[in-house]
Amino acid sequence: MTREAIRHAALAAACVGTLLGAGCTSVPRATNELEAARDVYRHAAANPQVQARAPVELELAERDLRDAENLQSADAEPARVAHFSYLAAQRARIAMKTAELRAAEAAYAMANEQRTRLQAELSARERAQLPASSGETAR
Repeated sequence: MTREAIRHAALAAACVGTLLGAGCTSVPRATNELEAARDVYRHAAANPQVQARAPVELELAERDLRDAENLQSADAEPARVAHFSYLAAQRARIAMKTAELRAAEAAYAMANEQRTRLQAELSARERAQLPASSGETAR
């Protein structure tokens, strides 16, 4: 075998090894990302606050998760499965944060209403006491 033939054989072997290695690592990556997306979605869907306060965001996460699962069952490119898995996980996280934000906004609004009501009651009591105290000083 000539030196050039050995070099071509080594280069071909390296290319085949690289392709096999890349193919083997991308499938578990997509599977791992899909499992992670399922876990995040299940966590979000099990939270009653998310269901009540961020149903649209949760629906978007479910749609992307369904797309990722459909792509995987159709043996689509692992990169596409991984992409939709990533989107599903991110949308589920967004749903959880949106629910937290809306709960905080509701608590703030309730506290603000209570403060306004208490200030109105205090003002009414002060007004009710003014004529009585001014009548006592006039005597």
